[in-house]
Amino acid sequence: MDSTEFNYLNLEFIFMGDKPDAAEVVRTALADRRLLGFVGGAVERENSTEVLAEVATVSEARDAVLYRIDAKGKLREGSRVTKLVHELKNSTGADYVLVDGDEIDGPTPDDDILGDLGTTNELLHGATLKASELVLAAGFDDNQITVWNTDSGLMAMPTQPVFSPGIARSNRPFLSLARTGNVITATVEAKRPRRELYGPSLMMVLDLERQVILEPETDSPAEQRLRELDALLLGIDEQTVQLLDELVSDPLARDEALGLLRGRVDLAGMKRFVALLGFDPRSVDYLTGRPIPEDRRVISTGGPFRSLRAALSEQEREATGLKRVLFRAGWNPQALIGSGALVLASGLGIHAVLAKSQKFAWLPKPARQMLMLAWYADGAFYLGKGIVDAAKAKRDF
Repeated sequence: MDSTEFNYLNLEFIFMGDKPDAAEVVRTALADRRLLGFVGGAVERENSTEVLAEVATVSEARDAVLYRIDAKGKLREGSRVTKLVHELKNSTGADYVLVDGDEIDGPTPDDDILGDLGTTNELLHGATLKASELVLAAGFDDNQITVWNTDSGLMAMPTQPVFSPGIARSNRPFLSLARTGNVITATVEAKRPRRELYGPSLMMVLDLERQVILEPETDSPAEQRLRELDALLLGIDEQTVQLLDELVSDPLARDEALGLLRGRVDLAGMKRFVALLGFDPRSVDYLTGRPIPEDRRVISTGGPFRSLRAALSEQEREATGLKRVLFRAGWNPQALIGSGALVLASGLGIHAVLAKSQKFAWLPKPARQMLMLAWYADGAFYLGKGIVDAAKAKRDF
């Protein structure tokens, strides 16, 4: 067959209950029929086990004809999908076989029947990523966010996924890694347009247990079609290439990253891809068993009060330079007295500028008065707090 037209179907095999050998049972059944495509690892749900196969078809049709590989790696026409699905259901013992998401023998099972998916582990990493942003993105739900610093930026692993689109532009680009069962998804979130919640992103998906149904002979028509199928499944388009151009400035690194996106994904390839985009490749290892560093710390959120307090605490920890003046509650008495006196002294200068400079004539007088009232109140409060704390310390001593 020399036709350049082809397509593919998703065949989802569902076994009720636990079935540890589900992926191998499905792969063997498909290989016995010499089909062309891939089989993913088993996905364990609360009440069921699922295996997804992606098989090539001769063309797009409602009852498509599937490709078959002969002994020499040439492509032949196989069975039609409707006939084959019934055979596969019998030979594998699957309770359901879904074709592109639909069960052909009756109602498609819903989540109430199949049960919830397993837990998802998440890791976020970025050179400008801040823990305070992660706390805010976690919302008011109960969460434990484990964070640690690396030479290439902050890493964080929450017990519950955070709402990563809500993380501010100043924290981007950042890497979001998620693992559910045997599938790891690496997403690089780029800077989003202002006033927009969602921004552009690059994604690489790795199924650690994905297999080829049959490995064709090298340079055979079947091997060529298999590469084309893999590229079709990855869905690399011009927008992906353009975003990669924006994220990676070095041409050689950009070409290598694009090659990894277009090729068959493995663990080493994902780590290399992450590194080419400026992230620490060890981040992938933390989702595959690498111990978390001992210098980590845990941030607890849950409810408005605890979550906001955690966010303010992280903002105080992250503050540098003049920003630290906004977080002075934990300063020692001498520092509080000094900062309070400095704020009051600077307030006199600011007051004079607001009153005399024509640049601020547009600002209404009541607004200027409110600003200076807040300025003087801040200085007086921390000056007084410093004096009181110093007196308490002297008395206790």
